[in-house]
Amino acid sequence: MNTEFDDPSPAYTPTAVSWLPNLYGGRRLPNLPRHFASRSTDSTSSTSSVDVQKIIHTYNVTVGFAELQFNITIEPAQGHPGHHLFFLTLKTGPVERPLCQPIAMKLQVDPRNLTFSVFVFPPKTSLPQGCLWSLRVWLRANEIDHRLFSDERLWVGRDPDFYSIENASFARQREIRSDVQVYKTVLGRVLIDLIVRWRSISSKVYSLSLEYDANGVGRVLFSDCVVRIDCTPQEVDFVMYTIPISSNPRGASHRLRVWLRVPAPAGATPTSGNSRSQICHRIWSSDDFKIGHLLDFSSLGSKMIMGVPASTPRTQTSISEQSLYPGDSKRDPNASPTDYTNDRKEAM
Repeated sequence: MNTEFDDPSPAYTPTAVSWLPNLYGGRRLPNLPRHFASRSTDSTSSTSSVDVQKIIHTYNVTVGFAELQFNITIEPAQGHPGHHLFFLTLKTGPVERPLCQPIAMKLQVDPRNLTFSVFVFPPKTSLPQGCLWSLRVWLRANEIDHRLFSDERLWVGRDPDFYSIENASFARQREIRSDVQVYKTVLGRVLIDLIVRWRSISSKVYSLSLEYDANGVGRVLFSDCVVRIDCTPQEVDFVMYTIPISSNPRGASHRLRVWLRVPAPAGATPTSGNSRSQICHRIWSSDDFKIGHLLDFSSLGSKMIMGVPASTPRTQTSISEQSLYPGDSKRDPNASPTDYTNDRKEAM
């Protein structure tokens, strides 16, 4: 793959933080990775399921042939008079998803009288072309501008040319139901299932997760990618592809990209040669997906020392091994294994 193009990026993983920032000091919250909410929307705060009065400012931006709608929602911060929370979402067609982390601001002006500057610009060349943008959102009040939101890697485009990506191998959809979609692909000479699951959070709001299964063994790759849709889950599909990476042992490392795909808004003019126009959002990526068939670990060289089994597997009943990891005892008992792994990475 041509290295002048910007495609690699780290995987986006859920972070255990609350939607409500600490408005009165204390430890600063870690950044919430874009596209994701911590745990589920219902568990982020005691007010998440309570109706609140919102002010919504909407701005339309056309990038290439893609029509994007950015919604800036302002809500009062419950229990903190004078403070408001600013949320940013991106809507294309029937799908809306959160961007960036909510911002808390102290306001002494009517939220309806605020104005915003919302703009994007292409930071560099990308594959597929015309899909990578930098986003900025500024708030203007009383002739003073305040920057609220910034995203350097907003991946969205209309009818991307995925086949321009050299050596990409695409997963094929094999099964679709109301709560799950199954895709199959060959990766490292291994036939694997990529399974997208839809979990309903509230009316029209869903949490997406992706897991893989390779002949009975697999794990969750990401969870809690939150979207709000004005259609059924069956009307949303995904583009998933892998790109091999030079590795030792050979065939062990792969890039994995996951895009969400929805029909373009009604009335949109199809791009050249495409009668079924679609908008695609990249929602997750990994440059470190490692799997392979009968890998040759001896190729690591003569300095590698391979372990040998010390005994047959044994069964033992005792306290959970989680007791060896300080700080994890306070974790949410309903958290996914992915959340547990990521919490450990944060601590290391």
